[in-house]
Amino acid sequence: MPFQIVQTPSVLAILFENQRTFRIVNTDGRSHPKDVDPTWFGDSIGKWEGDTLVVDTIGLNDRTWLDTAGHEHSDQLHLVEKFQKTGNDDIKWTVTFDDPKFYTEPWSITLPITRQNTQIMSYSCEENEKDRAHLRRAKK
Repeated sequence: MPFQIVQTPSVLAILFENQRTFRIVNTDGRSHPKDVDPTWFGDSIGKWEGDTLVVDTIGLNDRTWLDTAGHEHSDQLHLVEKFQKTGNDDIKWTVTFDDPKFYTEPWSITLPITRQNTQIMSYSCEENEKDRAHLRRAKK
């Protein structure tokens, strides 16, 4: 599913087509709150290190999965993401997972993100479970 990144001087927002969800990354220099209430996307703060945006996330609830295969995590999950622009349309995204309740040591993955010339759409799975292909307008 596509997503869109919107950046201002103090906030970066990631708008997901899937389920119309969004994620906020505060980039105004604030720290994490002392008492974070666990949420689906947690509390994310970001800062620039050269050409790389480093996002630190805590306060994730334990009701999400790390992937579509159902790999779980605890409420102690701490994420550090690095978004590094590698070309006009390319970002190298590295995520480090640190969860002492589930894993013996932190581990990382790196994936490419490539700009697609598309717009996020209104997503709905309530229409008789039709997928996105069936929700597109027919060409006239």
